[in-house]
Amino acid sequence: MVERLRSRGYDAVAPDLPFDDPTAGYEERALPAITALAGVEAPVVIVGHSVGSAEAALVADECDPALLVYLCPRFVSFGAPTDAPPVFRDGFPFPPQDAQGRLVWEPDAAISAMYPRLSSEAGQQLARRLRPGAAPVGDYPLLEHPHVATALVYARDDEFFTPEWEVFVARELLGIEPIAIPGGHFPMIEDPDALADLLDRLARSAEASQELQRR
Repeated sequence: MVERLRSRGYDAVAPDLPFDDPTAGYEERALPAITALAGVEAPVVIVGHSVGSAEAALVADECDPALLVYLCPRFVSFGAPTDAPPVFRDGFPFPPQDAQGRLVWEPDAAISAMYPRLSSEAGQQLARRLRPGAAPVGDYPLLEHPHVATALVYARDDEFFTPEWEVFVARELLGIEPIAIPGGHFPMIEDPDALADLLDRLARSAEASQELQRR
């Protein structure tokens, strides 16, 4: 995605966040992204995928972006009413935990559960790169969502999250209209050019809106 966004004229970065560190709190997990954006004066677009939606909001709160994009987000940090739609697909096969409480995928199980829409080669490559997934330590630092322009993009056939949950988050919790795209939970792998085009359109629209507000 970085290469595709750069080819469209953006200075894109993809910081490596410590989601495998069982001692890291939300702030520590978001810090690499905040550091990567330090001193950037051009309009910033933050894209947070899946469980990274929690850290994306922290980065947005710190960096005041032109746009915050949630991509197939879990979005449970700000809470939801008890009658909200289910977050996860019924029967999703969560992996076992290790001694540190981190979720650890076996490669074949990961490919079957998360990458069934991808090519065998892509699925195997992603499974080899997987690290254990740790829960963040401590309470979520924000009491309310950052007051920044926000978009939510969800995949209709997301392997993890129900479309009903994503639509609920967008309309009821964020007050925006969601954007549905075809495919599964990893559009950056399944159709990166289509995702790059969408992000380009959203970024241009946000920048134009920001420019109008300055006039």
